[in-house]
Amino acid sequence: MIEVLKNIGRFLVILLLQVVLINKIEISDFLWPIVLVYFILRLPFNTPGWILLMSAFFSGLIFDGFINTPGITAFAMVSIAFIRPYLLRIIQGRDGYQISDEPTAGHLGWTWFFKYSITLTFAFHLIFFIALGFAQDFFLVIIWKSILSSIFALIVIFLIQLFFVKNARQ
Repeated sequence: MIEVLKNIGRFLVILLLQVVLINKIEISDFLWPIVLVYFILRLPFNTPGWILLMSAFFSGLIFDGFINTPGITAFAMVSIAFIRPYLLRIIQGRDGYQISDEPTAGHLGWTWFFKYSITLTFAFHLIFFIALGFAQDFFLVIIWKSILSSIFALIVIFLIQLFFVKNARQ
């Protein structure tokens, strides 16, 4: 129960950070970072698939209400929630994951977290921008938006990891 409350609190903080601060930053038309993906990145390894998908759907749908993109964020969030277990199997170490491990740099190292977060963050932004403007934008523009937005979102995610996540590796 405490884990559920922690995850709900984490979602609310990330949503607040995204809506109040990050969405107000207007650098260019090509830069639209969505840090909400961090919510899915941080869910525990042992989260059942249906909870992972439902959490992704409802978090995306709530965020869609703030940015007036009906269902697009929800679609992208569910897509990365679907990809996540497969990616975790691909990038796991020789010994697998311990049940007490969290998907953080503090528990599994920066190299592991770097591969994990870059892959899912870029996949999210690519899916989001394809769904948002495939009929309007040229594919290279979508790729460019995805890369720039992912880089900015990853900088914020890494800063969160660096300053707010305890290091379990000593």
